[in-house]
Amino acid sequence: MTEATNREHDSSLQTAHDTAAVVVSTAEADGDEGVLRTILRAEEHGHHVFVYCVDRDSEIAQFARRLDATVVELDPGLTIEEQSRSLAREHGFPGVIHLESPEQHLDFESSRTKLRNSSEYMIPARIEYEVESNLLIGVPAYNEEVGIGSVILSAKSVASEVIVVDDGSSDDTVEVAKTAGATVIEHEENKGKGAAIQTLLETVREREFDTFVLLDGDGQHDPDEIPLVAEPIHDGEADLVIGSRYLDDSAEDETPAYRRVGQRILDLLTLGPSKTRVTDSQSGFRALSPRAVDELAVTTDNFGVETEMIDLAARNDLTIAEQPIEARYEGIDGQTQNPLRHGLTVVVFILQLVRDRHPMLFFGLPGLIFLAIGAYYGIDAVLVYQNSGLFYPAKVLVSGFATVIGSIGVFVGLVLNRISNMLQRLDDSTL
Repeated sequence: MTEATNREHDSSLQTAHDTAAVVVSTAEADGDEGVLRTILRAEEHGHHVFVYCVDRDSEIAQFARRLDATVVELDPGLTIEEQSRSLAREHGFPGVIHLESPEQHLDFESSRTKLRNSSEYMIPARIEYEVESNLLIGVPAYNEEVGIGSVILSAKSVASEVIVVDDGSSDDTVEVAKTAGATVIEHEENKGKGAAIQTLLETVREREFDTFVLLDGDGQHDPDEIPLVAEPIHDGEADLVIGSRYLDDSAEDETPAYRRVGQRILDLLTLGPSKTRVTDSQSGFRALSPRAVDELAVTTDNFGVETEMIDLAARNDLTIAEQPIEARYEGIDGQTQNPLRHGLTVVVFILQLVRDRHPMLFFGLPGLIFLAIGAYYGIDAVLVYQNSGLFYPAKVLVSGFATVIGSIGVFVGLVLNRISNMLQRLDDSTL
């Protein structure tokens, strides 16, 4: 068999390139996930991948072709290094980065710098980090078949286990997640993101771990940033870390304007019940310590779960920190709910939190406003009658109605606030 017939050339392969080619080989099924992850990450960084397969018709070879990699069968008369140099030069690549093991996590920036500073055409890849056996990843998913595979493959490079809770998807999310190597737990019907996170927390409580990271399955978050978000937990500096899209001004500029405005409103509303100021209260990219996993007993089934986690963390005296992250929106096919409906769902949940946690604020403040309105119209009606002798029944009715409603609001707020304080002291005494 000649070298020409051994090669499977990608139809999109050009004759000149600005970035180096990445060479990776696979001989066993154990390396399949690493190969697919490397291809996906290389594509994000603008590199083309040559995959050396023992069997050109194997499942991994077929997957590699679908991901636009070039599948190559090793020429018995050449080493991988010799064949790779020849193949890369033939197609105009400026150099070659050789990844010895597909399970290693390639550091693209460092490898490119090393290649530029080297006189060699082919260099061994620099490795970014290894798998952390004490790190668990949780992914709530609903109809995420498009992006969840790449999320899992990338996440598995730094974690011992990726757990996906499929919330009653009607597409192939479960099959894709299992193929990518995740532990999949299925809900028979769609219950909501909060319900999926509840299942994740219950599952993780039965595991041994140091850090638990939550991220969305639509590909909006970059799994390469998992170590960054998990770092404060690993260093013992925080119990809950929120990956914020708004700590970095450049990242905020990439956020669509309508999302940015909505997020700001929700951040301000979240400040009410939780008394904790964060820059991205609705981010689904979070890291939790074992203590946080034990104490964040969320109850909401819907998108208000992010706000509830912050509120529970504040109430349980957990340390909250933020880390800057990037998020992408173009090409994301995972938005399962209309943004307006999503926002309204969170607003309603926040109002429920204010009602339950701060009844004096929820009932008493509107009550005081109604009392002020009643006093204004009542005094105005009295002054007009004294000065002109004219009687305005409408003003008197408005004054009376507002005064009654306001009095009821203040009374209910005082009573419920007293009950809330008693329950809080009772909870504190049982701890």
